Amino acid sequence: MEHNLDFGAEAQGSHTLAILRAHSQQGPLTSDTRFSPGVFLSTDPESDTSCQIHSEPGMLLELTAKGRRPGKWLSLNIELGAMDLSQRSVFGVMCKSRSEDIQTLKICLRSGVEGGFQDVFFGKRMISYNEESTHADLLKLADYPDVPAQAPWRELILFLPPELRQLKLTDLALFGV
Repeated sequence: MEHNLDFGAEAQGSHTLAILRAHSQQGPLTSDTRFSPGVFLSTDPESDTSCQIHSEPGMLLELTAKGRRPGKWLSLNIELGAMDLSQRSVFGVMCKSRSEDIQTLKICLRSGVEGGFQDVFFGKRMISYNEESTHADLLKLADYPDVPAQAPWRELILFLPPELRQLKLTDLALFGV
């Protein structure tokens, strides 16, 4: 039998998450600065939100935010590389989280296209509350013609509430079928 070295379309994203999960860090975050390879926070430049990160091996991160002008968006962006979806019928995410206050998040698959990017949002909103919870959602790709089978780059984006105070992401996994 031949050796199978196909790690799947999700390999780069899974590796990015594994690196984040393996390290400890603490301190302020600056918008659009990678605090782990392939992972960055994006804030609306019109907001005065300041963010702090805390993480330790085995968890992704805990994010705290403060500000009087929340802005229009606050997002956690995870680079997935080119991620060829041509051999997949489904792309999905599973996330474990907890927050002091009830938070709802939207999850988006952003694909690079000529002249910009195309966003496709998962159908369910992720809800986080003061008890660890697990969220799972998927895109049945045949139902989403706006998701190109091949793209030069992709990102998984968690659109956080702009007025977020605290959120702990225990784990995040990608899957494809």
